[in-house]
Amino acid sequence: MNLDLKEVEQFEQTVRSLSKRFSTYGFQRIKTPAFERYDLYSKVTSSVNRKEMVKVIDPSGEVFVLRPDVTIPITQELSHAHRKLTSEHRFYYIQEVFRRSSDPSEKIERTQAGIEYFTEKSPEADAETISLALQTMKDLEFDNIKIEIGHSAFFDEMIGQLPLTENELDQLKALIQAKNSVEIALFLENVEAPSDMKHAISQIPNLYGKPREVLKRAEQVSSTPRMQETLSYIAEVCRGLASYGFEDDIVLDFGLINRMDYYSGILFQGYVGRFGKPVLMGGRYDRLGHEFGADLPAVGFACEIETLLKASDNQRLFER
Repeated sequence: MNLDLKEVEQFEQTVRSLSKRFSTYGFQRIKTPAFERYDLYSKVTSSVNRKEMVKVIDPSGEVFVLRPDVTIPITQELSHAHRKLTSEHRFYYIQEVFRRSSDPSEKIERTQAGIEYFTEKSPEADAETISLALQTMKDLEFDNIKIEIGHSAFFDEMIGQLPLTENELDQLKALIQAKNSVEIALFLENVEAPSDMKHAISQIPNLYGKPREVLKRAEQVSSTPRMQETLSYIAEVCRGLASYGFEDDIVLDFGLINRMDYYSGILFQGYVGRFGKPVLMGGRYDRLGHEFGADLPAVGFACEIETLLKASDNQRLFER
């Protein structure tokens, strides 16, 4: 990493700020190996894209990968000691991850910071985790901070009723992510499904904004008990965040798409002023432990130090 002295100091200051905040919430710092067996990621169904992995072959012919993810090895390690969660565990990490990108300007090596909170699913635990994400961004003195909150169950329940191929599902997800209502309507014209269901799906791009307003609109297109339960759960999370003083910092987005296959509940991503992409992403992953024969429900988030520094530089540029 080619940084000048000022950039090095900014980098280290950011690391110190994150470490202090994570520790304040009771998280203990841990490290995972830089090299992991390829099988750890190739055999886990909810894993990172294999094409992004940086593979290394040792003299014996065994394939290893440079660490592409931190959540998976932490979960595996905990599963060796606990087949079932009997008490909560709080970990945080700040270390390099290695992934190839289709964008040649993106570096393979990036420094990722994040927390893994192993605890039973509850609105209180999710609200605490999101509040930590918000407080972390406030510590870094960002302005116009917003956390977008969604839930994989609401989207999956609605989309799961459609007779779509995997390619068609990916296409629809891309349209929903882009909030392209016109193209969504055109896409659904060729899908064999009840008109009320297609209408509900076409409304997903509109389920974005202030929590109270979005929850009211979502009630109108909620058609199953699971969707109703999800709305009640999110309402509880929002009430918890309001009690922490973050009511004005959150928005709901039911078009928020699961970018990591192991997320199975609430999803969220953080934005800051004058920066067009998320600086922080997280969610609940209650089923990941099952991949290792353990029941280890958890919620967490991660951010990349390099992205935080770019967003900070961008903010200072606009403040001049």
